[in-house]
Amino acid sequence: MKNRIVKFSLLSIVLLLCTACNGNVTRDLRHDGFNVAKKFICEDFYPKNNKDTGYKKVKYLTDSNIIDTEGHLYEVSLDQIYSNKENCKKANTDIIVKAIFDNKVVKGTDNKYYHLIGDNNIPRYGLIPDTDKSMELYNLILKEDSIIKVMTVDSNKGIYYVLKNDGNVYSYTITRAEHNSPLRVVSRNVVYDRYDYKARIIDFNYVGEDISTYIKTENSLYRMTITNEECKKYADVECRYSMLKDEVLEKYDNKIIAFNGNTLITDYKQVFTVNQ
Repeated sequence: MKNRIVKFSLLSIVLLLCTACNGNVTRDLRHDGFNVAKKFICEDFYPKNNKDTGYKKVKYLTDSNIIDTEGHLYEVSLDQIYSNKENCKKANTDIIVKAIFDNKVVKGTDNKYYHLIGDNNIPRYGLIPDTDKSMELYNLILKEDSIIKVMTVDSNKGIYYVLKNDGNVYSYTITRAEHNSPLRVVSRNVVYDRYDYKARIIDFNYVGEDISTYIKTENSLYRMTITNEECKKYADVECRYSMLKDEVLEKYDNKIIAFNGNTLITDYKQVFTVNQ
């Protein structure tokens, strides 16, 4: 009986400490510009205990999906649970993701392209046919096995940011020599250099000068940050931005299971959204 009481007391102390720690994380994230949202229940992505290392890890979080580090797809609903009583469920597809384009199209390990989201005319996870008007672009920009993520910067100017597995983000300019000639890459330049960030870049989001733009390295996270606070007060002061290390997100890196620039999920199942 005495041993049971001791074990229960120790467990209670641990739970209280964990709750206090989580409260500190929540407070600091709020001060860092995040709003507290709903809980996120998705048991595959949470450790069962402190010794559990077999749980799945998030590679990419989109508005509609999670892609784990093995390329498997999960569907996500932040506002409403599925019939499995969770906010996620395994996607009904055999696609294993190798690369992702604008969070809408994925390249599978079979080197074919699929719609990540669908509408009335496009089935979700449907194979993109060779007749698709964008197939030439997908073939050109995603054909290299080294490319793992692409974001459109300016489609009119043919500018795309490309993350490769060497840890750099490149700016590709794609155009045609003439109206009926094939698309071609006319320039490739490193836009975010892993050496400038002192580690390989493993994820990024780009929406221009906006706080949702970020770079994630193997050990840090940088966000587009407003550097002149007075622009928030005065209508005639233009905001200036710079990509700066987020010290709070780095401090709590071991508590964050997913971040996509707008939504952040912690290991205590709390969802936060960026305060725009």
